[in-house]
Amino acid sequence: MLQEYAMDSDSSDDDGENGKEKYFRQNIDGATARFKLTKEEWERIPIKTFPSGGRLLSGDWTRIFLSKVKESNPWCSLRFKNNHVRSENSRKIHSAVFFRGGAECKRPECNVKVRFVIRKEKGKHVDVTYVGDVCHNSQPGVNDVTSDDKTINRFRRNYST
Repeated sequence: MLQEYAMDSDSSDDDGENGKEKYFRQNIDGATARFKLTKEEWERIPIKTFPSGGRLLSGDWTRIFLSKVKESNPWCSLRFKNNHVRSENSRKIHSAVFFRGGAECKRPECNVKVRFVIRKEKGKHVDVTYVGDVCHNSQPGVNDVTSDDKTINRFRRNYST
């Protein structure tokens, strides 16, 4: 069950009434999403192979993933980490996923982490799992955040039980 925080809570390290910032907070621990990659998007994601046998996604994959993630999480600006493509000569070809990776929100007050999985090579769907609590400034025009009621309500609809 998702725990809901007050949408506009104050920061705890304020220096006075004028220094208060409003934050949108939402627990999304364990929430999942899925997005589809089109054939054209796959063409923009070449797989880079290294002499050691390792492989990585390259090209525009981070931009594509960011735009798709914004549909389910409009607040977080992500930094990608620990992304791996199964090697071509892997003995685990039937048990290992094709791609696994992660990302985390760049904002220091937000502890959201994201896990990505693509089960098959050139798979159409990317499974997304969120861990943590969204915590972003909710004042209009501040940082990379939107605070309109439609966006907040859509986000809550996606992550309510």
